[in-house]
Amino acid sequence: MSDITRAPLPTTNKPAHYVRTPGDEPPVQEAPIRAKRRPQYGQIVTGCAAIALLVLFIQSQAQNPNMEWNVTWEYMFNPVVLQGVGVTIQLAIFAMLISIVLAFVIALMIQSNNRVVSVIGRAYVWFFRGVPMLVQVLLWFNLAVLFPVILGQDTNALISGFTAGLIALSLAESGYMAEIIRGGIISVPTGQTDAGVSIGLTRNQALARIVLPQSIRVIIPPTGNQFIGMLKATSLVSVIGGSDLLTRVQLIYGQNFKILPLLIVGVLWYLILVTIAGTGQHFLERRFNASQPGSRRASKNTAMTTTIRTIIGGALWRK
Repeated sequence: MSDITRAPLPTTNKPAHYVRTPGDEPPVQEAPIRAKRRPQYGQIVTGCAAIALLVLFIQSQAQNPNMEWNVTWEYMFNPVVLQGVGVTIQLAIFAMLISIVLAFVIALMIQSNNRVVSVIGRAYVWFFRGVPMLVQVLLWFNLAVLFPVILGQDTNALISGFTAGLIALSLAESGYMAEIIRGGIISVPTGQTDAGVSIGLTRNQALARIVLPQSIRVIIPPTGNQFIGMLKATSLVSVIGGSDLLTRVQLIYGQNFKILPLLIVGVLWYLILVTIAGTGQHFLERRFNASQPGSRRASKNTAMTTTIRTIIGGALWRK
């Protein structure tokens, strides 16, 4: 019997299985890789043009003798003006707090299963959102025409310009805030309330412990915007002598006839107040959005966690 010659096995060009040896580990990535953005030349040119136009405008107004900047700086920190600034801040803060409390009640009434209560809440929002705020200020200031005596006291003595302005601003703003709060509540899926009820919570407890904490993130941004609007809306009480910033400015230029410089004083103070409120809103939003995906703080925490895991993984591999 002849020997059988075996054919050689076919060879392939595939590399042999690579086995990593100690010391051949990939370098540890200390920080996440970030893509380098290409320079936006169009954006740079547009920004330079905008800055140049702004500088030219400021220069033209600074050299305009009709502006009377010396009068503006003279009355910028005048005690009468500062008192008006204080009244404006008080009106905005108190009216906003009162409106939030009223709006929360109205939002719950609208969401109620009781149809009568829900209709009353919707009618409240319909009325106070529909009537202009200036008209409401005038109505409350002239309430003595309908009710000359309230609680045994003269209505004109009881409701001053400040009080009438505070009532009008609070009620008008509560109509808008009710819809904002209601929007925040319905942004949370109803299944979460049902889940809370299934574990033994009442619906009120589920609302307080589950729904409201999640809806705050949705409510905060428009509420901050409404407060900024409230700061400017306080100027409406000047028509009834509410002692706010605009009322004090009008009082001064009614005596010295420096209308434009005094109005510039009011403009600057309103811009300062709005800037402070906007800055506070920014940090408040960052505080409530810190744990949300996509936020800067969340991204930093994710990057830090990834880096720590990479370092720990490399250390364990070396061992």
